[in-house]
Amino acid sequence: MTGPEPRRVAIAPGVRATVELRCGAACESCGFAWPWSLDLFRVREDGPNNAANLIALCPRCSGDRLDPSTPLVARRGLRERMRSANNMRAAVQPLTPARRRALIASRGGCCETCGIPGGQRALEVHHKLAVLQGGHDGEDNLQVLCFACHRQVQPCMTGCGAWARKPRQLCRHCLTRKLLEDLTPEATWEEIKARYPSLVAQWRPGYEPNAVSGSMHLSPP
Repeated sequence: MTGPEPRRVAIAPGVRATVELRCGAACESCGFAWPWSLDLFRVREDGPNNAANLIALCPRCSGDRLDPSTPLVARRGLRERMRSANNMRAAVQPLTPARRRALIASRGGCCETCGIPGGQRALEVHHKLAVLQGGHDGEDNLQVLCFACHRQVQPCMTGCGAWARKPRQLCRHCLTRKLLEDLTPEATWEEIKARYPSLVAQWRPGYEPNAVSGSMHLSPP
């Protein structure tokens, strides 16, 4: 005998689109872009069903909630539509489950950050340039990370488009730029780049680290 049907929150299409655009197909609690459905919950149970009173949560963050909800992101949500467009633009094949398994095997079957093997901790595939920032499924944009390391990356606080380890906040290239500019305050950034051509050679095409604002507070590494 089955239980009662779960209660649903009635959401207008325009409100749903506003929340989807706001969250970018990522959980608004943990920030992780889950590949399956997110659910919409009310922030205040007695509040209206508008975007300001709704929050998109992944299954992990909403597992203990019993209040009404409604699915937000289907298989062809914003992130998946953008990934298809990015893959088409870059002329690369989509990351299918078979490709995912082959990629993990080709990278040694272990996390590329901490080195832990997949037999000890679940491995996931991370997009170096996020899908919502134009990233595609090409192998040069993919990195194998364990579950723990995957949740310890975040966009670089300078907005350069690269990823940084928490709580450092800066990607390694922007951090290197800050250190070099602090060491040689009399030199311009163009002069510093001319002194260190091997540094520039490490950047992907079209990428350049941003300067760190003096108002930015850096957490210790």
